[in-house]
Formats: sequence, structure tokens, C-alpha cells
Amino acid sequence: MNPIYINIIFKMLVAFCILLVYINLSGKGSLAPISAIDQVGNVVLGAIIGGPLYNPSISIILLMSASIFWAGLLLLVRYATFKRNIAKDFVDGTSIRLMENGIVLSQNFRKAKLSIRDFIMLLHQRGYPSLEVLSDVWFEYNGQMTVVKKGDPAMAVVVIENGVINYPSLEALGHDEEWLDKELNRQGQKLEEVFLAEVHEQKLWVYPDVKKAS
Repeated sequence: MNPIYINIIFKMLVAFCILLVYINLSGKGSLAPISAIDQVGNVVLGAIIGGPLYNPSISIILLMSASIFWAGLLLLVRYATFKRNIAKDFVDGTSIRLMENGIVLSQNFRKAKLSIRDFIMLLHQRGYPSLEVLSDVWFEYNGQMTVVKKGDPAMAVVVIENGVINYPSLEALGHDEEWLDKELNRQGQKLEEVFLAEVHEQKLWVYPDVKKAS
């Protein structure tokens, strides 16, 4: 067999193994990325692996080194964003509120780097004919929009993630840490044992971390 074909086959096998390990370690969320860093990271990883396949001047060792380094970097970022809210906010960004109780928050459009024309287009594509029917709109960190129509129930707001208080969300609801502590104590919950807590219609819903609580 032609040595070039053998080289390509070996590279394909190596690339397949690297991708298989990466997908298993990063979780199935990597197949359907929900943040910009996931999307860009997967594209770059594909380019790193796909580019050298048909280039005989690039060795298998170089292919392995580059792809493992990039995959490892992506895994490190995913781990950091899962464990630390600060890291997630820095890497992925945060949701930006564009409308509140039917009022357009014009100053937040600059933060979202979203033009009025693009905003209206996104709403029309989702079937909303006018701003008049909307109550609240958020521009999410993955580029999508969350919309609440007038008369619909309000969206729940996450105030605790992995035992860490989300202070901006808590303050946006008009509550403080003292209120949160009282609610947790009333429900017999400890902050460090909470996996997720959200406020919906002024009521705190707590979902404990099963491993820590047991």
C-alpha cells in the first residue's frame, strides 16, 4: 500500500481516538455547544485535526501534540466554568436584560452589542409581531433570546449555583443575602449543600446537592 495512504489511515485512527476521549471527558454538551467558547473551540479542534490528515509533512506526533493540547485547554475551561461562577461569567458572559415589564432598556443594547434592527429581526423570526406584546426579554450569552409575553408567568431566576450565591441575580430581585439565609434556614438547608436554588414568584425553590446532603 502507498505510504501516503498508510499515513492518512494512522492519522485518522489517532484523530478518532482523541475525539472519542474528548467527547467522553467533556460530556455530550460539547456536541451541542451552548456558548461561544464551545462553538469556537470545537471548530478550532476540528481544524487542528482535519488539516494535517492529508498533509504528509505533518507527523502523527505533531498532530497528537497539537490536538491534545487544545482539547486539554477546552476541558480545563469547561471545568473552571462549571466550578466557578466568576470563571463562567468571564468566559461565557452573562445574560443581558433588554426589556423589563414592557420597558425597553436602551442602555443594555450597547452592552449586548445588538442593534435595534437585529433585535426586531430576531423577534420577528420567533413570531412576535410587536414589542407591545412582550414583557421581558433577555439576550443570552449564547446569542439566543429568552422572551416572556405579557400575561405569561415570570421566569425563575437562579440565585445559587453549586453552593455559590449569584449576587447580581439576587439584587435584581430586590433581595439580599440576609433574606436568602433566612429562607434557607426556614427550609432547613445549608448554602454549601445547595446545588441549585431559584426564585419564582417570590418563592425560593431549593435543589440540594445529593452527594453533599447525604
